Amino acid sequence: MRTHASTTYFETQSSALNEAFQHVQSRGYSVNEPDNLWTEHVSYGTTVHYNLPLILERTGNPARKWLHVNLHRMDSGRYELNYYLN
Repeated sequence: MRTHASTTYFETQSSALNEAFQHVQSRGYSVNEPDNLWTEHVSYGTTVHYNLPLILERTGNPARKWLHVNLHRMDSGRYELNYYLN
């Protein structure tokens, strides 16, 4: 079941990922993110995909939901963010 979808454009990779993480937090979850997520470089014209498990914030237990992120770096240098929870 798809709970939210968004497509927006950002100047930096970190601002794009922060947008997705803020939405997750507004829904009562936190992201179990890998250590290399913020250091990975996205080349021009390429797309990276992340499937990140969520943690229910009120209990701290793993949720049965995931955050699915597609981050595309356009030739202009801007980032296109597509994400959804399921």
